[in-house]
Amino acid sequence: MVSPRWNSAASLLRGYKITCENVVCRLLAPAEMTAEQLCANEVFEVDLVTDGSGECRVFGQAIPCKKGDIFVIPPDIPHNCFVSEKGAEMHIRRMYFDIRDWVEGRFADIGSANYCYGIFGGGSVIAYATLNASACNDISIVMENIACEIATKKQNWECAVRAQLQMLFITLGRYIGEAEHSQNGISKEWHNVGVAVRMVMEGFGNSELSLEAIADALFISKSHLSRLFKDFTGEAFSVYLRNIRLNHACKLLCETDMTVEQIANACGVRDINSFYKNFHTSFGTTPSQYRSSKRSAKEKGERIMVVLSEISEKLQRGRGKIVAQLVEQALAEGADPEKILNEGLLSGMDVIGEKFKNNEIYVPEVLVAARAMNMGAQILKPHLAANGVKAAGKVCIGTVHGDLHDIGKNLVKMMMEGKGLEVVDLGTDVPAETFIKTAIEENCQVICCSALLTTTMHVMDEVVKAAEAAGIRDKVKIMIGGAPVTEDFCKQIGADAYSDDAATAANMAVEFCKA
Repeated sequence: MVSPRWNSAASLLRGYKITCENVVCRLLAPAEMTAEQLCANEVFEVDLVTDGSGECRVFGQAIPCKKGDIFVIPPDIPHNCFVSEKGAEMHIRRMYFDIRDWVEGRFADIGSANYCYGIFGGGSVIAYATLNASACNDISIVMENIACEIATKKQNWECAVRAQLQMLFITLGRYIGEAEHSQNGISKEWHNVGVAVRMVMEGFGNSELSLEAIADALFISKSHLSRLFKDFTGEAFSVYLRNIRLNHACKLLCETDMTVEQIANACGVRDINSFYKNFHTSFGTTPSQYRSSKRSAKEKGERIMVVLSEISEKLQRGRGKIVAQLVEQALAEGADPEKILNEGLLSGMDVIGEKFKNNEIYVPEVLVAARAMNMGAQILKPHLAANGVKAAGKVCIGTVHGDLHDIGKNLVKMMMEGKGLEVVDLGTDVPAETFIKTAIEENCQVICCSALLTTTMHVMDEVVKAAEAAGIRDKVKIMIGGAPVTEDFCKQIGADAYSDDAATAANMAVEFCKA
């Protein structure tokens, strides 16, 4: 079976042009590892080690890394990051993007000395450096700015990201050079294999491409390059080239209407009969059958996306029965229950929350949308439980002792459930001790207290003090709200957050649960 050269990073960019994430690495590297056991993405990857230490394996070769080290890894380079010892952690700020979306002209020409502002000097397979504290801070700020632009998507955000990426490349170029590469332990052999792989990735469509031609370009013997290729990638050159061609053929089969013969030619294969044979050996099917099965899967995926969009739309309109029917339809189509929850139900409630926050809709619309949400969620619950999907967090909520008003409290509860939180509703007239007891017994991360009367606000202070007395103040966040409550009062009693609207309160609770 041909090992995949394209993995989940490509799907991360579906519908996006760039994405950022914080990764905690706990995986211990095996003693021996080939390139076949590592991942390879279709997109660029930038990794900044923000804490801990370990190693980055590229083509199975280990490069020690620690806090302050940064790696820029082009598409299709097998790699992964590992910790050095069991139980250790390495924290990485990671960014994925397609260079073609953000860089133009000579800076985007593969093989050019100016490619990515020259950070891949001498044809190096990856670029990396050890940054001093000042440089690390500069790079961190740039990456944080990019993440902020992606998240907020303010006017001309793409222009801002492009400028920040340019700054990232230029800054890295000042720290990455051949001298630093050699200091970090990249051998000449390692470098030669990297250049050879790049030549394969760029030239596999040329039927004249051969091990001998690459060896001549590198001024080394064919036999020496053959041995290096096997040692570093875990595959013979002929197998590696064949797999690259076959994987690209799969991509063309899925994305184009080219004939099989045209695809074979585009992939640099002269003998069409051997192409059919190798394809069937690797995938257990003919190219035409492969195309048909993948397109059927794609069409199925498109149908599911339409259903999820309908779930979101009908939920926003409060059509509970239709939402329930659509959830059942999505399950019957084979949709992942978690995907139905996130991209159907929660997506619809996100829209409701924003509209309510902006005074575009009012309480009645929120109530009917929440009812529709609950009708769909009831159908999903057993499927989510079977898949081991857990709530985004757990919250207990109630109106404080002496106060019987619950409209605001119920609204906040609905919004929180609409964000995927599990909410324990304590009702009204709730003493401070009940909030604390529930938080301990139910393992809640957040306590939410509501009050409409000024005469009952003091109970919120009692909740904070009771949490301190019970020894859980550092384990639970306390949120307060209600008509007479203010930000100053929140600070005065030592609560963690105050919100004057239900949508913002729900967002705060989600962030507290993540932390």
